[in-house]
Amino acid sequence: MPSVMGGLHWMPAMNEAALETSGQTAKPQGNSAHSTGGSTIRRQLIWASLFPLAFFSLLASLVTAVALHEMTLSLALQRNTAQAQAAASHMSEILAGQPVPVDQALAATLRHLQPGVDSLLLLVSEDGRVMSATGSPDRYYATDKNLQKIIIKRQPHSMLMTSPVTEDQEIVSYAPLNGSGQGLVLVEPWEKIMTPAFYYQLVLVGLLTLGTALSLGMLSLSLGRVIQPITNLARSATQTVPGSIFHPLPEQGPEELRALTASFNQMVIRLAEQQSSLRQYSQKALISQEEERQRLSHELHDGTVQDLVGLVQRLELCRAELERDPDLARRRLDELKMLSEQTLNDVRRISNALRPSILQDLGLPVALQALCDDLEQQMPGIHCTCVVSGDPRRLAPEMELAVFRVAQEALTNVRKHAINAERVAVNLVFQEAEVQITIQDSGPGFATPDVRTLVRGGHLGLAGMYERARLFGGSLDIKPIPGEGTVVILQLPL
Repeated sequence: MPSVMGGLHWMPAMNEAALETSGQTAKPQGNSAHSTGGSTIRRQLIWASLFPLAFFSLLASLVTAVALHEMTLSLALQRNTAQAQAAASHMSEILAGQPVPVDQALAATLRHLQPGVDSLLLLVSEDGRVMSATGSPDRYYATDKNLQKIIIKRQPHSMLMTSPVTEDQEIVSYAPLNGSGQGLVLVEPWEKIMTPAFYYQLVLVGLLTLGTALSLGMLSLSLGRVIQPITNLARSATQTVPGSIFHPLPEQGPEELRALTASFNQMVIRLAEQQSSLRQYSQKALISQEEERQRLSHELHDGTVQDLVGLVQRLELCRAELERDPDLARRRLDELKMLSEQTLNDVRRISNALRPSILQDLGLPVALQALCDDLEQQMPGIHCTCVVSGDPRRLAPEMELAVFRVAQEALTNVRKHAINAERVAVNLVFQEAEVQITIQDSGPGFATPDVRTLVRGGHLGLAGMYERARLFGGSLDIKPIPGEGTVVILQLPL
């Protein structure tokens, strides 16, 4: 009989070449998830890493720039103070020698220091007036209040100031001349001092940028190694369709991904086995259905139809005997009544076997009690009890039928396999969240295999009990009790 359900075919990876040539490999359907899933994960993780890396790189650049600025400023203040002292000493030596104009002495002192092209040297009086200067006169600090503050201390000192004319930052250093109230002021542009440090800052920013780019590159490569097994899983999941051939995926990548791949392989293999069992169950169910139809056909033909034929014949005989022998006609009518009642009972029995009307009319507890009474009638040596506890109520028709069929199959197994049993107990419990039925007999216990073994062995009754339980999200346990027989426990959530 052809299979009515598709299934997965599991084969080892070593036969891959043979499988590919067989033309049975599955084709991907629709847009594969791995085409964008891996890149999306990679982009998200890279973007998630880029922001903290960029933030900390910027923060490190700012902190380094501030620290470098402060360190450079401290060193520049110390250096320029020393240069101002050296300039004052050199100026005093020039003025103490042969008479030289002040302008020439300032120029000679500035050349002696060699501070730079844009440096400026001022000769100031005791009250802070500029008496002479080198360079452009528009940079003089004659009226600057900060200059007055630095001069009034009468000690070598340096400060970072802003020019009142050019508004550029400059380091202004003061040193008094020996033996007079005058002093020298050395002015040097701050930008000129910070130029080497600025290049160092650019190098630092470049190194941080390069480090960030290398970190992101290494992160991307590492993510690629991690995402590749996930991509393979997604591709395999897309291609794993009914009727396809499944090759176990190699376990690669980190430990967690290897465990995930192993679990996926086991899941698909179990799925293939379940689908194979379902195909076998479907085939067996079709065969069993045809056998049941044939049995009903034979039963109707050999029983009910023959009874109806006999009924018609007796009617004809009764009509012939009415005038000739009334007593014989009455006996014929009594036989007709008995035969009619027997035929009616046979039809009612067949109808109840197909669809129990008592279940629909009177409910599950009454239907179960009827099953117990029928078992006692067929097996007089068995005492069958039915106990209902909890809050009895009507369930969904499909659920009531499932409970009824499970109990019916369990009692049928008692008739077949527990002939020597003396008692059978059926307990129906209505709980708030579930309904439970327990059927226990005192016959010989037996170990129940799993559903796949049942299907392969042709035990469709037991397999059907399991399938009914699974259909409603419940559970079915069939287990032997040493010395007490077998118990069947069905639990269905409401």
